Amino acid sequence: MEIDQSLDLERDHLFDRIVLYSATGLFAITIVLTTIQIFVRLLGLPTFGVLHWTEPAARFILIVATYIGAAVAVRNSEHISIQFLLERLTGWNPRIGLTIQILGELIVIGFLLVALRGTIGTAIGNWATSIGGIGFVTAGNLYLGIAIGIALMLVYAVIDIVTLAKGITDDTVRGRVEEGMADE
Repeated sequence: MEIDQSLDLERDHLFDRIVLYSATGLFAITIVLTTIQIFVRLLGLPTFGVLHWTEPAARFILIVATYIGAAVAVRNSEHISIQFLLERLTGWNPRIGLTIQILGELIVIGFLLVALRGTIGTAIGNWATSIGGIGFVTAGNLYLGIAIGIALMLVYAVIDIVTLAKGITDDTVRGRVEEGMADE
C-alpha cells in the first residue's frame, strides 16, 4: 500500500505536512515502544529499571496520535459519511447536495467546539494530576494533546465549510449567468 496523503487535494501547505508528519511520527513511536514491550515480555528480558516507562508512553502517545490522525482524516475528507445518499442528492440537484454537506459540517463543527471546550477545561483542571507510569506526564498534559488534535480537526472542518460555501456561491453565480445567456 502506498503512503500518499495528497489525494488530489487542492491545498497541501506546510501546515498540512506538519500535521501529517506529526501523526505519522507519533504512530511510529507507538509502534517502536510497543515492539520493545513485546520483546521485553516475550523474551523475559530484564528492564534494568529503565524500560518500565515504554508501556504507559506507548499508551499516552497512541491516545494523542489518534486525535492528530483524526485531523488528517478530516483534512482528507475520509471521515464517516453516507456517500450514497449524498451522491444521489448531488446528482439530482447540486445545490441540495452542497447544502446537506454544509449542514453536516456545521454539526461536526458544533460537536468539535463542545469537545474542545470540555477538553481544555479538563486539561486545566487536571494539569497537576499524576496518571502514573511516567512521573512528569500528567492528565493535563494528555488532555492538552487531545485538545490540540480536536483543534486541528476544527481548523480543517472550518476550511471545508468555507470551500463548500464557495461552491454554493460559485454555482449560484454560474446559474445566474447561464440564465441571463438563455434569456438573450
